[in-house]
Amino acid sequence: MRTIPSLIALATAVALSSAAPAAGAQHAADTTRDAPGVADTAQLHPVVVTATRVALPQPASVATTAVLTGAELRSRGITTLQDALRTVPGAFAPRAGSFGAQTSLFLRGGQSDYAQVLVDGVPVNDPGGFIDLANLTTDDVARIEIVRGPASVLYGANAVTGVVQIFTRTGNGPLHGTLSADGGSYGGRDLSGSVAAGGQRAGFAVSAAHHATNGIYAFNSQARDNVASATGRFAPDARTTVRASVRYIDAGAHIPTDFTGAVVDSNQLHTERRWIGSVQGTRRIGDRLEARLVLGATNGATRSADGADSPDDACDFCFDSRAGTYRRTLDARLSYGVTPALVVSGGAAVEGQRQHTWGSPAMRRDVRAWYAEAVGTVRDAVSYSVGARLDDNSAFGTFGTWRAAAAWRLGGSRDAGTSVRASVGTAFKEPTFDQVSSTSPFARGNPALRPEHATTWEAGVDQRFAGGALTVAATYFHQRFRDVIQYDPAPAAADAPNYYNLVAANANGVELEARIAPSRAWGITAGYTHLDTRVLDAGVDAGASATYVQGDRLLRRPSEQGTVALSLRPLSRVALHADVAYVGDRLDIDYRNFVRVEAPSYTTAGLAAELAVLAPALTSGGGAGSSGDSSASWRAPSLTLTVRIDNIFDARYAPIYGFRAPGRTAMVGARVGW
Repeated sequence: MRTIPSLIALATAVALSSAAPAAGAQHAADTTRDAPGVADTAQLHPVVVTATRVALPQPASVATTAVLTGAELRSRGITTLQDALRTVPGAFAPRAGSFGAQTSLFLRGGQSDYAQVLVDGVPVNDPGGFIDLANLTTDDVARIEIVRGPASVLYGANAVTGVVQIFTRTGNGPLHGTLSADGGSYGGRDLSGSVAAGGQRAGFAVSAAHHATNGIYAFNSQARDNVASATGRFAPDARTTVRASVRYIDAGAHIPTDFTGAVVDSNQLHTERRWIGSVQGTRRIGDRLEARLVLGATNGATRSADGADSPDDACDFCFDSRAGTYRRTLDARLSYGVTPALVVSGGAAVEGQRQHTWGSPAMRRDVRAWYAEAVGTVRDAVSYSVGARLDDNSAFGTFGTWRAAAAWRLGGSRDAGTSVRASVGTAFKEPTFDQVSSTSPFARGNPALRPEHATTWEAGVDQRFAGGALTVAATYFHQRFRDVIQYDPAPAAADAPNYYNLVAANANGVELEARIAPSRAWGITAGYTHLDTRVLDAGVDAGASATYVQGDRLLRRPSEQGTVALSLRPLSRVALHADVAYVGDRLDIDYRNFVRVEAPSYTTAGLAAELAVLAPALTSGGGAGSSGDSSASWRAPSLTLTVRIDNIFDARYAPIYGFRAPGRTAMVGARVGW
């Protein structure tokens, strides 16, 4: 353990938001009135509904979680999900070069398609695949919940090493809105606006944003990301709630780099258009039974193209690839409160998946699933959850998963004392459409593929001091990945498939977290992760540029990561935030020479500040993370000046070997609210 890890022996669960009101609720309470600073750190016991899908307060958490509030992220100038996850232990989201380039998520050392990403309960990963984080922004986000560990028992395929769920805002309080504009380095410009209102019976929120940049390279490096979203809720009576949301993304990036990272291409581009929508209905039937129905849909259309760079270009590697992905989901669930300390749930889910690649026939499959879960407490000291799930996929048949977790508060109160926790469970990832059904001459699919699967156990301890002003936690996790699908470029027969279940690997590690929040005026959070990955079966890989090498580490997984963040409010109208992030060495491939290399470690630092010029004190009228109720002082127009500097010391580094990251980046702007 080298460099800054000694600085980061502690860390935090950035957790903090109001609890969802009813058992089984999937959307958390939100606020549409932003305030900078560290107000969120005052809330010590958030109910993370993504972890169990039941909002039952527990004396000790049974899962390893983190919660990022939208107000906190906006006060720090964070506009992308990639940057938001930087402070989460175990999460590594490298980008292949400039802004808008492909960004993958490696959670706890798993594959890039082992983390399920949801928006208001709707999965946005490609079926069996990963989600490009480059175009997911924090616009109109109420909170982001991150659950680390296997979650297939609740969310099906892809939830192998964890789940990231984005909850959007629905509107509370009198009619109000915000307008913001920022500009700065690399021709960056961000524009956004929102309006919202709501009462006890109904509420709405509408927002739109435009993000653009000229990029870090001299040519063909522009990127844009346009986002529009709307949510509404309606409660016709005290027992019924209906919530609907829709989000539209229209993004594109010019890519001047080839597969080695060399800046050689004048017209390569990638575009994405995506709709994400959901309708959620909850009905309480009597005092103990609750019914919940969730309908979800996501449509994604992507295009990657590269034409001739000049009239004389032979265009040996030109392409124009277009694909559409469609997912339709229905989830019905009943939750029964057996006692005030025990909720038993059962449900069924149906999903239709379809993918169409330009020039090829459409591919389709259907998924049905049944699941059950019990979540409870014993004597206000022990928390537990037990669940099981059976998925029936039209492509590969049935697959079962399970999970059991428990936590025990050894003594003291929830604000001061020690608790221990442990969990064990299984998870799976379904094959992608191409892996099963492709008819390309270079990648023939294998209909006989099995799902990739994992078995994970973890154990941890949490300690609170001084009424929760200081919190420390340590977690050890052990993961076994089996039947990992591998591409075989030279199968035994000419008409044989190219994909097989061949690879096995382990990923084990330790996560340390701490938070110091003695008051609403300042707080420090820190996190450190040590990760050890090992290939146990390399399948058919061999050679200097192999993806898997027997006994070696998995590619692009940092051996160590650490963050330290300080939030400070020296004056009522001033908020400051500073953070330092360290990423350790990791194996990668230098595609210029087709050899495996060790990518060097790097450290970056950022600084953000807000100054309320025309506004009441930032601490008045409820703040970031409040329930949405506001005092009259928040109804007055306000003007806040903002500044954000990333990579403040202009470090030269490449998260993916050969693809350099941006240098020092500064954005200055203003936000008007009313």
